[in-house]
Amino acid sequence: MKLYGRNNAVENLGWTQGSKAATEPREGFGVRRIPALLFRPFEASLACVKAQRRNAAHSKRFATWASAQTPRSLGARWTIAVQSKRAMFSFLHSSLSGWLAFALAIFSCSVLMSQTGSLAASAVKQPNIVFILADDLGYAELGCYGQQKIQTPNIDRLAAEGMRFTQCYSGCHVCAPSRSTLMTGLHTGHTPIRENGGYRYLYDADVTVAEVLKKAGYATGGFGKWGLGTEETSGFPLKQGFDEWFGFYHQVHAHFYYPYYLWHNDTKFFLPENEGHKRARYSHDEIHKQALHFINQHKDQPFFCYIPYTLPHVELVVPEDSMKPYRGKWEEKPLPDPRAGYIGAEEPFATHAGMVSRLDRSVGEVMALLKKLHLEDDTVLVFSSDNGPQASQWLRVADFFKANGPFRGYKGEFYEGGTRVPLVARWPGKIKSGTTNDHICAFWDFLPTFAELAGTTVPNTIDGLSFAPALLGRQQKQHDFLYWEMAQGKNLSQAVRMGNWKAIRHKPNGPVELYNLAEDIGEKTNVAAKHDDVVDKIARLMTTEHTAERAYPPEKGSQKPKDYVR
Repeated sequence: MKLYGRNNAVENLGWTQGSKAATEPREGFGVRRIPALLFRPFEASLACVKAQRRNAAHSKRFATWASAQTPRSLGARWTIAVQSKRAMFSFLHSSLSGWLAFALAIFSCSVLMSQTGSLAASAVKQPNIVFILADDLGYAELGCYGQQKIQTPNIDRLAAEGMRFTQCYSGCHVCAPSRSTLMTGLHTGHTPIRENGGYRYLYDADVTVAEVLKKAGYATGGFGKWGLGTEETSGFPLKQGFDEWFGFYHQVHAHFYYPYYLWHNDTKFFLPENEGHKRARYSHDEIHKQALHFINQHKDQPFFCYIPYTLPHVELVVPEDSMKPYRGKWEEKPLPDPRAGYIGAEEPFATHAGMVSRLDRSVGEVMALLKKLHLEDDTVLVFSSDNGPQASQWLRVADFFKANGPFRGYKGEFYEGGTRVPLVARWPGKIKSGTTNDHICAFWDFLPTFAELAGTTVPNTIDGLSFAPALLGRQQKQHDFLYWEMAQGKNLSQAVRMGNWKAIRHKPNGPVELYNLAEDIGEKTNVAAKHDDVVDKIARLMTTEHTAERAYPPEKGSQKPKDYVR
């Protein structure tokens, strides 16, 4: 049973702090109920007028009856007179009460009309949220972050029309834990999934950003790589707040751009044109089409469209129309994929550049659709990446494009190059265009940020801190620290950012490396020996922020290329 969200979420949408009826815009105190509420004061006043008329008629009948009687004594006459006066007083009192009630009703009605008008306006202001997540895109692989060789005009325009963050951190240095922090609002010392692997999954008790937004009245759709539970587990996205999902559930499945099937909810979506190892239907394009369809389908209601594309994660392959602008542009050396069954590249630089540009083209098409549907001003559009650029066998590709900018490290490392990622957000009329923000934030901040923008609340146990104030130009609260960890077998590597200090410990009880990012953005000089007090404080954080990870059962069978490509 959900502790929050699906079963027990607080439903306040930020309009009032009162009763349940005032916190349910679609099922309770919504626009549909306003006409009835407006007429309740009139109903009350009408009832008062009817009562007044009944009392007047009763008094008249009583007076007529009394005058027709033949009193036998003075006492009887006196009794009748008193009763007549009482009846007249009752008539005057009821008349006055009725008209006072009517006046009060008119006043109440005017106040209520003002209140309901503001409520209706608030309902209209609940923004759509589109969150596009790239896979293994380095901090500096976009023009707006300094890229010189790869063309990304659409994301650059998004930054020019919105806000570009310079100190955003992913949830981890690899895919699944990063996405787990994004969904749950918990850093990797608390989030359920802390390693890659297909058989780690969310539990029913876990609360996701999709559940929080769905409870607030949003349609919720996901398109791309999930990685937090396959179709037979409680981590299945349709059990975690999503109304629809199209793409991949298992991480290994998401490695392939020409599989013979994808998933649409709980049904396989076959791509028979790819069978026989043909390259006919590019998985990214199929996912992208479904995302656009979702936006079209839900244009008349608030929606959360989460698009975790797989580009530019390896394998290195892209359709010719994206590769053509870069083909032959640089001196190339073939780069075969060392994993059996995966596609390598004859021109790895041109291929990678084409993959990033195709990603950019898709972002541009999302922007164009929002404009076509007149949803630009009503939509918060966010773009980021799940971790740093791919290294190991593909290191020369990352280095050729200077994918991690001035930072040390790559995917799989807690140095800045592995965790600092691009973040761009646009909301015309709300987020000031062409701005740069140095606020320090991380993936576990997305859940409370989106909740605040949607006007709803979040579990009080999360680690995230809403940066909606930073987006909207208001005073922003700062994190005391950011914490990361990654378990690999019995080893545990950890990292902390505290102000300008960055600390990394590669194994339990090992030495702590300390860097001053204000003076050493490339993390070249370890100054731990000069700052014992800082090291001690960070070491205590590494102890207190770590909790034991769940013990997941072993995966049933290994996942091989033949399971997805044939």
